[in-house]
Amino acid sequence: FDEEPVAMGEEAVGSAVEARLAAGNSVSALEVARQALAVSKKARDPRGEALALLALAKARQAAGEEDAAMAAARRAQGLLKDSGDHLGQARALQVIASVQFNKGYWELCLRAARDAQRSLAQCTADAGGEDVARLVREVETLAAHAHHARGEEPPQSERRAAALQAVQELGQVLEARDATKFQQVLARLKETGCHTGTDTSRVFAPALEEDEDGVSSFLFEHMRWHFDEGVAPGALQSSEYCGPADVCCLRTFPSPLALQSGSGVGPAQGLLTWQQSCGQITMRFRLMDGPRTQVPGGWAEEDVVVQLADRRLKLTLGGDPVKAMTGDLWGEIWRKDSWWAIEEEDEQAVLVITLLKRELRTWAQPWTIIGSTASRAHFPWNKSMRDYGDNNNRSGILGTLPPQDLVDESELEAVAPGRPEPEEDEAVPNGGYARTLPGDVFSPPSERFICRPEDLCLGITADQDSNTITLQVHFERSAFYELRQRHPLEKVFAVDVWENALCIFLQGDKQNPIVWGELNGSCLPYHTTWRLSSSESMRRRQDDNTLVSPTLEVRLRKAPGARGPWPHIFGQCVQARLMAKPWEQGAPRFEGLPDVATARRAGYDLEDPDFWSLVSGYCHETIKKTGHSTAPR
Repeated sequence: FDEEPVAMGEEAVGSAVEARLAAGNSVSALEVARQALAVSKKARDPRGEALALLALAKARQAAGEEDAAMAAARRAQGLLKDSGDHLGQARALQVIASVQFNKGYWELCLRAARDAQRSLAQCTADAGGEDVARLVREVETLAAHAHHARGEEPPQSERRAAALQAVQELGQVLEARDATKFQQVLARLKETGCHTGTDTSRVFAPALEEDEDGVSSFLFEHMRWHFDEGVAPGALQSSEYCGPADVCCLRTFPSPLALQSGSGVGPAQGLLTWQQSCGQITMRFRLMDGPRTQVPGGWAEEDVVVQLADRRLKLTLGGDPVKAMTGDLWGEIWRKDSWWAIEEEDEQAVLVITLLKRELRTWAQPWTIIGSTASRAHFPWNKSMRDYGDNNNRSGILGTLPPQDLVDESELEAVAPGRPEPEEDEAVPNGGYARTLPGDVFSPPSERFICRPEDLCLGITADQDSNTITLQVHFERSAFYELRQRHPLEKVFAVDVWENALCIFLQGDKQNPIVWGELNGSCLPYHTTWRLSSSESMRRRQDDNTLVSPTLEVRLRKAPGARGPWPHIFGQCVQARLMAKPWEQGAPRFEGLPDVATARRAGYDLEDPDFWSLVSGYCHETIKKTGHSTAPR
């Protein structure tokens, strides 16, 4: 056995390790990789050492030694980069991306995946053959899972478009219960990759609503992985990818599948692709033929000017307007929250522009008028708009004046380049969060902070049936509309769902969740749906009880082995303190979920009594641990 790595040669070591991992023998795989590494070092063979390190990284990842796997993969990548082995670099980067994903570090996963895609783009057509094609598929699939885990839509690509088309066909075949065609489309979907359980869940949702038992039985028989905690079909044939983490992060409200993405027409044909949710739209415009030969596409950031108004976009390259990216938008946007950046894809430059919508609704396309470089005047079309002026409907609430302190965004202004800062405290696969804000419960407010639960939450309700759990967070109508007039709602609400836990919170205030609970059974995280609707049940808690209250509804689907009524929805649970009646002086706070404790509010706020309660508790615990003496010295 000691001589086996030498006899197999460099390339065969990886195959031997993969064969042992496929057989479930991670101990033997580790031993083979370690011995191959020792032999390569002794022979002073850098390439052999790199391949042995890569095999060792895969074996360590399979054994659950993620930090050690990361270290080995990084060392392998460095050696392979020095030798100019692009395919080997991509393999190492794929392992790094997979480890980062499984640890819940979505942004780091995406960075490694993008680096892997750049390395694969440099592989020649005859280098690797099927290995390159398989690796491209798996890296894109992993990136798609990372984007969905961050609550955003994956970038549009040729493979992604093909995957979405296959997913849509799968939904159509599901409604007909045609097992033969279902398997045919499923086989094509596996070959395409670049999709996630989120995509299939969206397409299957209408059929499940109509006939949950029948559809679930059909899927369990013909698509068993759909119930296996979100494992991606494209990953079933590979031991290099361990599937997505068991946490679903909801940040966007999805549009209908047919309108989630599209491409440019007219002057933008072949240059523009776009994708959207109800709350934002991202356009990707290919940059080319610029004057700077040393940068991809020939255009640097200083050559690009993106101007935005609430109803208009204008792109200028080198001082010249680009008609394909200039015109009146389909709906209104928030300039203050929109952003743009330049990315590299396959050695090409892509201008990425993300626009945050003022209203949660799907656009038929990005533009109403494209190619016009002159601003279009807007005219009142009814008495209310004549009375209140052109800004009347900018908030989307007819007859309600927008806040007077909002910056007027009706005229074009240049927007500086740059992405928004990543979300604090990323969710980790096994539950909970990797805290990034210093100070623990005394940390200062996040830069993304907008409001507290007690500023707008009237109540919380929870219900269940044999197959689902439904939680509703009810908002005071006036406070909710005030919030909606100031901020895009996809930057406000957020939900994270694990197999056995749930967290509903306001973005920027994650350490003070509206609801955090450990479930009494297991659910299917990637089958979770959410929506904004309205409710009658909290009408009487409002100042104006003639109107329904806005509601955030989160629906979880119970796992097959956990269906049926649960004695209690939560094993352990805490909730945020809710509103007091703002129109009554000294009124008590509204009650939330019955028999659920209200958590003290965390964060540095000298005006909040909970802050001093936490300080007192901290001092008490510190004294118990360290002791104290008040005697004079």
